[in-house]
Amino acid sequence: MTDKDTSTGIDASFDPEPDDEPSEGERRATVLERRLDIPMAVLALVWALLVAYELIAPREQLDILVLVGNVIWVVFVLEFLAKIAVSRHPLRFLRRKWPSVVFLVLPALRMLRVVRALRAVRVLPAARVVGSSYRAVGTASGLLTGRLQFLGAATVVVVFGGGQLLFVLERGRTGALTALGDALWWSANVSIASNLVYEPVTLAGRLLAIVLSAYAVVVFASLAATLGAYFMESRQERAAEEEEPG
Repeated sequence: MTDKDTSTGIDASFDPEPDDEPSEGERRATVLERRLDIPMAVLALVWALLVAYELIAPREQLDILVLVGNVIWVVFVLEFLAKIAVSRHPLRFLRRKWPSVVFLVLPALRMLRVVRALRAVRVLPAARVVGSSYRAVGTASGLLTGRLQFLGAATVVVVFGGGQLLFVLERGRTGALTALGDALWWSANVSIASNLVYEPVTLAGRLLAIVLSAYAVVVFASLAATLGAYFMESRQERAAEEEEPG
């Protein structure tokens, strides 16, 4: 049974709690998420590769690719609905997971005729790339406990997603890169070394270059901080061992 507010008769499970501490239901949702980590990680990887291949796939393969993508999307939706049901506080859960809601809704828009204009201006393809990348990073954060491991996985996702975004945003423009492989190479250089081997021809592409360059700085700073902390701890441990009486 669900608890109800006796003064209003409203199901209390639909009222968000005022504090930010995880509720018992949200902890159960976290346990469910951990149990589904491996199969959902595999699906997230397949989806990311599928989204990338759709960008260069022959026209005759698009229908089957769309069908497979829709099936994977339905699985993601069912997983999310299961977490909402387990959490017992839907509004609070949605407030915490609002990016997931956005990236689950966007793929559904491709099925509607009213969004053909969005396809024309590359909004939906770009949103699919961002959504698959967001899902992949979330999966990596759940599976990888080490800071360096997560940083490496996140960088791979950023490089892969950044290259796809550049390809989507600049495809068909004069002077733009014409191959997805070249776009991925550009993204790797910018995201890892902040090296702009090619100057985008569109405003959106240039903004993407700025974001990826900023990410490269963050990666370098995080790597330096992690290595510095490691060497500091090692030095302190050696000092403590030397101070111990023989």
